[in-house]
Amino acid sequence: MAVDFRGHPMFPSTGFNAPTRFEADIYDCEVWGRVPADIEGNFYRMQCDFQYRPPENEWPTGFNGDGHVSRFHFRDGNVNFRARYVKTARLLAERAAHRRLYGVYRNHYTDDPGVKNIDRSAANTHMYWHGGKLLTLKEDALPWAIDPHTLETEGVWDFHGKYKATSMSAHPKIDAQTGEMIAYGYQAKGDLTDDIASYIIGKDGRVAHEVWFKAPYVGIMHDIAITKKYILFPVVARTTSDERLKKGEPMWEWNGDLPTMVGVLPRDGSARDVRWFRGPARNTLHFLNAVDLPDGRIVMDLPTSSGERDPSQIRRWTFDMRSRTKDTFDEEVISTANGVLARMDDRYLGCDYRYCYVGNRDPSLPYDQARGGNMGGRVTNQYLRVDVRNPKGEPGKYFAGPVQSLQECAFVPRKGSRGEGDGYLMGIASNYESLTSDLVIVDAQRLEEGAIATVKLPFRLRSGTHVNWYPANELPPFRAG
Repeated sequence: MAVDFRGHPMFPSTGFNAPTRFEADIYDCEVWGRVPADIEGNFYRMQCDFQYRPPENEWPTGFNGDGHVSRFHFRDGNVNFRARYVKTARLLAERAAHRRLYGVYRNHYTDDPGVKNIDRSAANTHMYWHGGKLLTLKEDALPWAIDPHTLETEGVWDFHGKYKATSMSAHPKIDAQTGEMIAYGYQAKGDLTDDIASYIIGKDGRVAHEVWFKAPYVGIMHDIAITKKYILFPVVARTTSDERLKKGEPMWEWNGDLPTMVGVLPRDGSARDVRWFRGPARNTLHFLNAVDLPDGRIVMDLPTSSGERDPSQIRRWTFDMRSRTKDTFDEEVISTANGVLARMDDRYLGCDYRYCYVGNRDPSLPYDQARGGNMGGRVTNQYLRVDVRNPKGEPGKYFAGPVQSLQECAFVPRKGSRGEGDGYLMGIASNYESLTSDLVIVDAQRLEEGAIATVKLPFRLRSGTHVNWYPANELPPFRAG
């Protein structure tokens, strides 16, 4: 049966977020402005795309599409673009059948019986360079490695056979001071299990430390945070059950009656050292940073909302590790920025820091509906630089324009810079008028001055999941053939 997306509730007949379904190479991209000479490296971007029509009741987040990686390669002021699908076992099986074989999000009951023993991973959420591998990640399976230059798929990666969990989340953390990757899996012994597996992986890509422990309930654990001393594991009140899956529904549903639970594990600790802290139900997936305070407390900053559909804010959770009896965390709002994807200068991850960079929708800024169409308020029209040490101060602001919407940005350090925030922001801007995508480059210390350079693509990219930047000196040289 030929592919036909018409009438699917996730894909309006005309719209920016319809499946793109192509791979591409562009040599010497069109650039408006001038790319700074000190930008040399690779901006990687992931999107969930759909080769085949999903079930009608698919989770509307779109997180069950096929992994599609883009690479913008910067050298000598020039930019090359490449986009490839991650050729997972799942995608190849569906291509062989010419149809969708996997059901709704993380529900094996809805899969075609013929793929029971084929890896479900779509490798569609994030990508990290570590231990000589560019890993594409999806939280219900092991990573798939791809070539950092060609983006061709290399295969499943299990860290030399020493990673024993059945899954690895898409949000490991790289400690810039030690080079270690702190990774984890939840539902780590299979769907609906309450097992969590924590791993510290040396910069050589080999497992150095492994801890297994139990979650207080089976809830989503999409991200973690680290400090110099601890790993923080939030369990969020988006939960599931075997009964729900047998009804044919996507895995997750919101349950505001459940608390947020945060497990705190010393980085060199064992299962008996985990402490659980309780707080009110909060809807959050991504975390910004965490820091050890001199007095023994931990603070963790993150975008979060009070309910399933409430506006997001950047809040600070504080955990008192000095007390053996206090099992709740404190919360305060540090910014009303309403974006859900906040980034920082990753060289300061787990350390005392000052700035975060987050998308924001400011309804007072102009949006030209006649040119861009009715987006129903779903426009991220700013990047903000928020000073987390002085949250009442005025943030730096970059306005994308009257028909653009911004996706997640990455911080790109200026070559040779040592001070926090000395560098650039890069992120995709969706142009709803032309139905094309741009990569904008903004000075992170002078957002108000606008884009320094804009890399123009002659087509659109769907809304992405995540991005990362890796300078040229961190990757191996390209070897043709």
